[in-house]
Amino acid sequence: MKRMRALIHRSTAATLVVACAATSAWPQARGGDPAQGYPNKPIRWIIDFGAGGLSDTLARTVAQKLTEAWSQPIVNDARPGANGTIAYDLGSKAPPDGYTLIFLSTPFSINVSIYTKLPYDTRKDFAAISLIALYPNILVANLKLPAKSVSELIAYAKAKPGGPTWATVGVGSSPFLATDLFRRQAGFDGIHVPYNASPVALTDLMGGRIEFMFVNMPTAIPLIQSGKIRALGIASPSRSNLLPDLPTIAESGVAGFQSVGYTGAAVPAKTPRAIIDKLNAEMVRALKMPDVQERIKSLGGEPRWSTPREFTQFLEDEIARWAPVARATGVKLER
Repeated sequence: MKRMRALIHRSTAATLVVACAATSAWPQARGGDPAQGYPNKPIRWIIDFGAGGLSDTLARTVAQKLTEAWSQPIVNDARPGANGTIAYDLGSKAPPDGYTLIFLSTPFSINVSIYTKLPYDTRKDFAAISLIALYPNILVANLKLPAKSVSELIAYAKAKPGGPTWATVGVGSSPFLATDLFRRQAGFDGIHVPYNASPVALTDLMGGRIEFMFVNMPTAIPLIQSGKIRALGIASPSRSNLLPDLPTIAESGVAGFQSVGYTGAAVPAKTPRAIIDKLNAEMVRALKMPDVQERIKSLGGEPRWSTPREFTQFLEDEIARWAPVARATGVKLER
């Protein structure tokens, strides 16, 4: 929460603010209040990853409360692929009438730095609504690895010829950038083994074929608690209440290191300001409900909510955070 409070006092970057602020004059220009009677038909929520995944599950949790409040269904439309760009592209081109929501997660802030060309403008084609949750990445290792802490992993990695093997769900993914940043700050090399899906990578990690990797908290917690993998450190600024005995990577010797994923909601740019405000108010109300917070926590997330302006600045900060990391890897992808 300290980070969110700090965002309120920082100057909002003009680039992303255009998407939020440009809607403010719409009701006056057209006459009347576009939020009056909204919504009066079903709302589509475009999801950036597959059905049943974290994005889809979190969206359904919030959507249920919106449906109860408005008596209108919120229909999830999962459009996975290309690190979320398929969903973001589809959402950016939807009518800006409040009947299309776009689920955003960490790749949204990374793609602008790793793709040579995107079919949408990250800073101009979206209007932020609210954060939904944060979920720190966790550094995990297989049980055969002699390292039982972050510092021991670094010492092991530096001593091993060629470095250790580490897995990600693909070049340019959030875990890929997190691992590259970690090893650069820690000062060791390694062998990257890319996978198409996290479950396959985790299977090889548990089997001892991969030595370490970064995994988001919702995926990691069940495997840690069942003793199938070993947690070495959490990539958040402070320890998590879900794993209070697990030290942060920063306090373990890699100063300033963090890799925290996020989820949130947006709409196409030029959506009327009054509709954005109505969506924000209802989402924040839902996110403050104890049962919604417990559901998010059960998925390994930390509930968060924000104003549209705060989420706008958050997105700009995330773009700025990962841009130099992406440049350092030299990765450029074609969509």
